[in-house]
Amino acid sequence: MNNINIISLILIPINMLLITYYYMNSEDNDDKDDKTSSNLNQDPSITFIKDFTKEISVYRPVGSKELDIVRDKIVIEMTKIGLHVEIQSFKRKINDKEYSFSNLIGKNINANKKFILLGVHIDSPQIEGCESTIDAATGVSVALELARQIIKRHPNYPIMLFFIDGEEAIDGKWASHNTLSGSRYFVDNYDIDSIDRVYIFDLIGADIVKNKIAAFMNNQNSFYDISRLANINKKYDTQIFINPSEYVSNKSIQDDHVPFLEKNKRALNLIPFKFPDTHHTLDDNYDNVNWKYVEIFYKVFLEFLENKKLK
Repeated sequence: MNNINIISLILIPINMLLITYYYMNSEDNDDKDDKTSSNLNQDPSITFIKDFTKEISVYRPVGSKELDIVRDKIVIEMTKIGLHVEIQSFKRKINDKEYSFSNLIGKNINANKKFILLGVHIDSPQIEGCESTIDAATGVSVALELARQIIKRHPNYPIMLFFIDGEEAIDGKWASHNTLSGSRYFVDNYDIDSIDRVYIFDLIGADIVKNKIAAFMNNQNSFYDISRLANINKKYDTQIFINPSEYVSNKSIQDDHVPFLEKNKRALNLIPFKFPDTHHTLDDNYDNVNWKYVEIFYKVFLEFLENKKLK
């Protein structure tokens, strides 16, 4: 056997090892490329919703420094969108103790029609350590991004954002005297005749099978809007909104839409009729958000706003 053949015999297994190593690593790189590509190609609106939700997923009960920080972040985002920002501060005595509240209002001053109001509460329940992500940091982020996109596409769209302080119960169990502080103050101290419709977001992003959004029997004015949302939702592989022809809930949920209804304002509470298992627990955190639910909700509602006939 000559020297050339000896060298060839030595090099062949080495080459095979190198080829195997190359393909093993190229598969790893393909996986990395796929993940990187997926991140790069992700809808920037969904990226914002996820990132901002993470920023504000903190324990933030009424009167806390954490709630002040969250409020400041929301003001910054509304300013970036180009909304005119108002801060509605007030005090209220609850169970012999005075509390300070601050609602946030952002509206498109280029609008020439009655406003479409999107409302979300910003406070968390007084459960130490509860991040209140689904209740309702996701809703806050979705409302901000909806306003950003709708104004970008329709500069004169009459969008108004209402971030509500004091929705959760203070000093005990839920009762009319210690809840819905911000929304009750708003309807009594704001020109609500300038508003056409009200949509309240709450508990968005839980179990996509169990926590559907349906119409409520005690608010039949909402049936038309829910049916439109359900029809738009058919474009996606998972149905979040249920058409009233299929199901209507007999529950009576007390939430920030109630003060508007009491003033004869058409208001729709977009909340699951079956509450998430994480509701008012330490499990209501960023890690437990169903982002597919959030994404479908956002995309359906954006199309709903774009197609809405305005007064």
